[in-house]
Amino acid sequence: MEGEVTQEKPLFQRFADSPQFPLAMMAFGAFIAWAESLLMLVQGESIENAIWPQAVRTLSWTFILRENVFSIAFLSALFLGFCVYSSIQYHRGHRLNKSFQAIFFSLIGGVFASWIIFVLMDYRYIRGAFLLLPTIYGVLLLGSTLAIRGPPGLPDSTQDWKGKSKTLLHVATVFLAAWLVMPGIPALIGIAPSPPPAPTMGYGAEAGPFDRTTLRYAYPLPEEVVAIQGPTEEDIEFSIYLTLPHLPEEPGIEGVPLAILFHAFNNPSIDSYTNWIDHLSAKGMVVAYIQYPTDVRPEGGEDFEPTIIDGTSDWPHHVPRMLSIESALNRLNEIITASPREAAIDEVLGNLAIMPEHLWIGGHSLGGAYSLQALGMVQAYSWGNETLMVDTEMAAARPVQEQWLPEYTNLPQNSIVHLVVSEDDMTVGQCNSVHQHALFEQIDSNQSLLLYIPSDRYGFPRLVATHYIPANEAHDTLADWAFYRRVDAQADWVVAHSRGDLNTADFAYANLVNTGMLTDLGKWSDGVDVLPIQAYTDPSESKRFADCF
Repeated sequence: MEGEVTQEKPLFQRFADSPQFPLAMMAFGAFIAWAESLLMLVQGESIENAIWPQAVRTLSWTFILRENVFSIAFLSALFLGFCVYSSIQYHRGHRLNKSFQAIFFSLIGGVFASWIIFVLMDYRYIRGAFLLLPTIYGVLLLGSTLAIRGPPGLPDSTQDWKGKSKTLLHVATVFLAAWLVMPGIPALIGIAPSPPPAPTMGYGAEAGPFDRTTLRYAYPLPEEVVAIQGPTEEDIEFSIYLTLPHLPEEPGIEGVPLAILFHAFNNPSIDSYTNWIDHLSAKGMVVAYIQYPTDVRPEGGEDFEPTIIDGTSDWPHHVPRMLSIESALNRLNEIITASPREAAIDEVLGNLAIMPEHLWIGGHSLGGAYSLQALGMVQAYSWGNETLMVDTEMAAARPVQEQWLPEYTNLPQNSIVHLVVSEDDMTVGQCNSVHQHALFEQIDSNQSLLLYIPSDRYGFPRLVATHYIPANEAHDTLADWAFYRRVDAQADWVVAHSRGDLNTADFAYANLVNTGMLTDLGKWSDGVDVLPIQAYTDPSESKRFADCF
């Protein structure tokens, strides 16, 4: 008719009515979930480094979920209730408006993308430790799928191949969502046994009794190391972080022992290890946290094929790192022996000496391996010649280069060695530590132990022994029982010997040798024992580690 005006649909409505709308919105959701990792890949990072920020964020979210199970269960019920209502309306012929469909399609895409990343992280890092996060993914996926397309059903003969494909895909998505949800239901409704609470008194409780102050002392990197540093650590001024305990004004002692701690590969920040440092220093010892460069690019290193054998490797990267650690230890010796001493140290310790003859030394992952080398280096200073505690946690392969092979010439009778491995360590495994145990054959077998931390998935939260137990980011119940209790006992033992307090030393000793006091990890809430630590005085004879030989 003359004068009739055809009203054009808005742009969003035209897009929403197009066949590409569902896939486009799902792609948008996936892009949002992957954006950070994709950007890092474009910038040249490896896949592992690209998903690492998401791994850390996932860890944070998991702890939040664990602390708010009731709220999560309530919100999940509300969400599913709304989606079921929408599903019923769909069945009656009343579809969601396009704005809601856009949200749900984007949510489906984001969930699928996040779940793929989660699967990669679960295989590489967390080994089934996170139960609620995949459950939440399942809730979001199930609800969104039901809200958009209603209850699932089998394809019928009236559908063309496209319709049948969509129906089958809908059914498969619902089943996948249900599969993700089911393992977490006991946790959400509160019927899963809970792990033992963190100790409130004694070993493994809050770090104490002494407060702490941390000072930073930069040390010079050798010129040959500076020349081959990579870009990821170029903004770091490599330093020794010295944490000092605040002792009473008249403590009745002459000095305090020394601890030296080394970090893992690609993780020089002290922020990941402050809990470990606190548990050592709060018992009354000075802790030197040594930063060393891990991103070094020696000539030929990029295409180097390493030989890893008997807990050693021939990576050329070891050499510049060892040179840096040697420089740091020289600087630490200068700080300790300076006369007059740094005023900032005297302000905390007063007239108390730092006594490295009573020594704790250890580290995590690559730092665990390098602590073994460092122990050989400090023999020249006579450090650790009266009391020695060695603690490597999930150690990597140590250098095989001849100039860095450790020679332990002055290990005292008062020596205890803990070489710790975890069941689900997908980063370095157990064999490095198994072989490194042979370095301490001269120490009494009951005082030189390989400790195996098992995973226990009996209840919720699951207690999964991963590579990351010593790091702040992974500080959970298993860490409290299997790690921090030992750290407290280790510090107590060294401090007690430095003071001549044999009663405290004997009690700590009982928690450090092959007894139930060392291996017990408490009970689940229903009375079932948590799987204990397993201690080996000669791991080479154990069937568990047969593959290492």
